[in-house]
Amino acid sequence: MRAPGGEQVGTLCIVDTEPRTLDDRGRELLRELALWVQAEIMDRGELDYASVVQRAMLPARTPEVPGYTLAAAAAPAGHLLGDVYDWQVVDGRLRVTLADVMGKGAGPAIIASAVRASLRTAPERPLTQAVSEIDRMLEDDIGGSNIFVTAVAADIDIASGRMAFVDAGHSLAFVLRAGGTWEPLRSTGLPLGMGFDETRTASAAQLDPGDVFMVCSDGLLDVLDADDPFGHVHDTLRDLGPAGAVQEATALAARRGAPDDVTVLVVRRDA
Repeated sequence: MRAPGGEQVGTLCIVDTEPRTLDDRGRELLRELALWVQAEIMDRGELDYASVVQRAMLPARTPEVPGYTLAAAAAPAGHLLGDVYDWQVVDGRLRVTLADVMGKGAGPAIIASAVRASLRTAPERPLTQAVSEIDRMLEDDIGGSNIFVTAVAADIDIASGRMAFVDAGHSLAFVLRAGGTWEPLRSTGLPLGMGFDETRTASAAQLDPGDVFMVCSDGLLDVLDADDPFGHVHDTLRDLGPAGAVQEATALAARRGAPDDVTVLVVRRDA
């Protein structure tokens, strides 16, 4: 077996129960098998490298926001992640985003990275403008490919806890109130990249001290208690807090062999 530059780096060996001499056809089959193994190893190496690069593009650190506790993590189902999350602090507000690209593999991973890059461009843009521009970018770049992106983007005013959010067909954002009530934040629009040039509008919510805002990808639903998935989330957030809940979600994905990417982002207002 040879490296891309032609250097011999290994040998494919076979073991049989008795000595034998291979004829020309047998040797040809062995060469073909070696080439197949070589190609698989190269593909796996490229995927491993792509995974390292992609994960390096996720937020390198969690911002410190006075009066708030933040936590997030992403667990890919395979080598590459079709989900993306991000957060930025700009002009007294915390902007958080989670997007989930339909499908698995290299294509959704590339699109997820492009969505994050677009979100980080000109963070001073109004929320609805940022989401609309991503929608148009996706339609221009992947329109007709039958790939779309669901997303939640929210601006949280750090001083007051007022939150404006845009939900593009995602419907997996919630507020857990300090008193224990669980409030889903309903979707207000279609997924991104569908080509309808929808006018995006923002909805409003309020985070008071002790309240928790959470958004997740739909992969989390695959590993939760099927009888009461959101009760499971409620109890975990209450008992473990943001960081513990995020760690539990990714650990659960690993234990149960999640068939889809699992991404969770949590913001708790402490004061």
